[in-house]
Formats: sequence, C-alpha cells, structure tokens
Amino acid sequence: MVGRCHLSYSTSMAFTEEDRRFPRLPAETADKMSDLFGKHLKKQTARAKEKLLEGLGKAKATQDELFDQQAANMAKQAKAAEKFQRDLKAYGEALKGLVKAEKALRDTVRELYEDDWPNKQHMSAITQTLDIHSDDLEKSVNENLLGDVATYVNQFSELKNKIAKRGRKLVDFDHARNHYSSTRSSSKRGDDDPKVVKAAAEQQEAEKFYKEINKELLDQLPAVYDSRITFFVSTLQSLFDAQSLHQTESAKLNKTLVAELDGLGNAVESLRVPRGSVTPSSTNSQSRASTPADTPSTPHRSVPSTPPATPQRTPKSVSGTATPASIDDVEETAQKSMYPKLSATPTVTVEKSSPSPTNGTKPTPSPRAGVDTPSKGSHRSLNPFDESDDDETNPFKEDLETDEPVHIPGPAGDSSSKVLHKVRATHKYTAQDTDELTFEAGEVIRVLEPADKSILDEGWLLGRKESDDSEGLFPANYTKPL
Repeated sequence: MVGRCHLSYSTSMAFTEEDRRFPRLPAETADKMSDLFGKHLKKQTARAKEKLLEGLGKAKATQDELFDQQAANMAKQAKAAEKFQRDLKAYGEALKGLVKAEKALRDTVRELYEDDWPNKQHMSAITQTLDIHSDDLEKSVNENLLGDVATYVNQFSELKNKIAKRGRKLVDFDHARNHYSSTRSSSKRGDDDPKVVKAAAEQQEAEKFYKEINKELLDQLPAVYDSRITFFVSTLQSLFDAQSLHQTESAKLNKTLVAELDGLGNAVESLRVPRGSVTPSSTNSQSRASTPADTPSTPHRSVPSTPPATPQRTPKSVSGTATPASIDDVEETAQKSMYPKLSATPTVTVEKSSPSPTNGTKPTPSPRAGVDTPSKGSHRSLNPFDESDDDETNPFKEDLETDEPVHIPGPAGDSSSKVLHKVRATHKYTAQDTDELTFEAGEVIRVLEPADKSILDEGWLLGRKESDDSEGLFPANYTKPL
C-alpha cells in the first residue's frame, strides 16, 4: 500500500514537471492543429503525386504561355538587377577607398605647402573644396543610389515567392480537376454522387485560388518588367550626373591649383635660402682672408721675405718647371763648388718653350755683377750659374739631384722633385700671387716636397699640375687626396 502511494506520488510529480516545461494545449486547439497538419500533409502528397503523373504523361498539366513568358522576363530582370547591385556596391567601396586616399593626399599637400609660400590660404581652401566634392560623390553612390537599387531589387524576392505560390496553386488546381474528372467518370450515380459533388467543390475552390493569384501576377509582372527602363534611366542618370559634377568641379579646381603652383615656381628666386660667396677675398702681400663655411677657406700665409744677400729676382721663362731648391741652397752650393773652367767655345743659344713666365715658376736669380744678362733668344756668357740643358755645364745639378732620394722626371728642362702624393682639386682656385697655381675643379696636382720647407705656410702645399706641368703653391683645403 505504501509502495502504491509512493509510485502514485512520484508519477504525479513527474507529470507536473513535464507540464511545466511543455504546457498542454486545450483539446480544441490540439484538434485544429492536427487537422491543419493532416491537410498540409495531404496537399503535399497530392501535389507530389500530381507532378509525378504529369511527368509520366498520365495527367494533363495546365499550360499558360503568357505567364511563363512574364515569369522568364522577371527572372532575367532580377538577375540583371542583382548583378548591377553587386557591381555598384563594389564601385562604392572602391570609391570610398579612393576618396579616403585623395583626402589623405590633400592633407599632406596642405602640410607640405609652407606658410611663407604665396597664396597659402587659397591653396588650403581649394583642397578643402575638393574634399567636399569627393565626399558628395561618395555619399551619392553609397547612400542614395545603393539605397534605391536595394529597394528595387528587394521586390523580386516577393515576386519570386508569389510565383512559387502560384505554381503550388496551379498543381492543386490540376489535381482537383483531374480528381473530379476521374471521380465523375467512375461514379455510377453521376453528378448526384456525394463524392462527385465534393470533388467539384474542391475543383472550384482550387480554381478560384489559382485564378486570383494568376490574375494578380499577370497584372504585376508586366508592370515590374516595364519599370526596368525608368529605373535604369533614373539610376544611371543620377550616377553619371554625380560623376560629371564631381569631375567638372574637380577639373576647375585642379586647374586653379596648377596656376597657383606656377606662381610658386615663379617665386622660387625670392624664396631661395641665402648662399655664401665661393670667391675668395682679395689678398695682399701679407695675408689672405677666409671664405664662407661651404667653400674651403684659403689658409693664411705670409710671403717669405727675400734674404738680404740675395739679388733682386726677375721672373724667367723656362721649359717646364724650375727646381724647387731655394736661393740660399744655390748660393751655398755655388760657394762649395769649384768654379768651372771657361771654355773657348762661343756662347750657347738657349731656346725657350714659352714666351711668358710659367704660372707658379720660381724666379731665377739675376746674374752676378759685371756679367751681362742675355736677352731672350740671344747668346749668353759662360756663367756657371746660368741654366743650361747641358749637364756638363751645370756644376750644381748633380749635387741637387743627389740630395733628393726619389725623382719624377718631367718634360725636358724640368728640375726633379720628390712627389709625395697626388690630390684632386675640389674647387676652382685663381692665383692671387705669381708663385701660386691656378686650377679648375677636378684637375690632378702632384704634391712636391720643397727643398726649403720654410717657404710653405700652414695649409699650403707645393705642387705641379699634370695638365700643363705648371708648378706653384696652392691651398690644401681646395683639394682632396687621391
């Protein structure tokens, strides 16, 4: 007894929990739902059977060529509209990216255009106006046009659903018609048979539903199909008008920008930054001034004073360059050497390769007192201190050459000097004194070791140009080592 009560209590509790989760429907509602489900299942079965029979050719299907043509037109129209929507949407997305890139570029242009350049405010206003036109075009495409196209395309889904419903009603009508025909033909009582009466009523009802929806579609489909013309005209006009307006206004503004930039280009001379002069200042016999920082400055040097015992020097033209030995060395060597024996041979004619003094050639001391100085092209006396191309008549050449360990032979008549290294001129330099070199940028100069280093001031070198073998002093900071 206790077990039965416990079982009854447990069962009632279980039902209660199930009822809470799934409330029971009233009996009438359940019956209605059961009837609806039964009818729906019956319709599905009847439709499937009818289609099968029509496919096998055992049942006659209703044909409506006019509706089929309208439905085909609608399908083609919907396909074209959906493709247009996809492409327009892709164009809108690309346009959005383009507008964003254009605005970023114009922002950069406004930043690059400096405040002291002409028409800064006008330039900024023009670029901002271009930004507004770009935004208007992007808004016209992505908001207005795409919204209208979406509304136009959405109507096709409703039409497709209605066409599908019409197809089901047509199958129901065909099934009811075929069922009525078969029932009537098989009935012995004729039209008075209740089955025949019921089949006739079902046929009339199915025909009514079918004709209603068919008539509605036959009125709607042609109108929708004809609307494609007005839709595409209005949509494409809006698109091309927006593009034309944007491009026209942008073209005008871009031409204005070009004119503004022409003005900036014409004002380049007034906007140049100050530049220093590259020409060294004039020098006197004591010092040289320095040039600006961007051009190598000429180091200051003092013109070496002439020793008291040295006679007055006069420039002398020689073939090639002179020996870099100082006058004191020549005097000292002359005193230590034996005075050569004068030959009874007539005077020697010396040919000069250049009619004018070579730039950078040291002056040759004048002859001693009591000895006539020969003129150019004339015979000279057999003075052992005079220059001669004959090694036997120059008693000092061997001594001078043995003092220097390395010799670079030059043209005929050149004295030998030790070449320390080579440099290339980085700037043009014009000689400010007779013992200096004049050279152009890019020329190669051999740096020589002077016999008397006291003649060189700080920052100055002795060298020989490779182009014409002219020798002289030059500022080191106008060159760079090779």
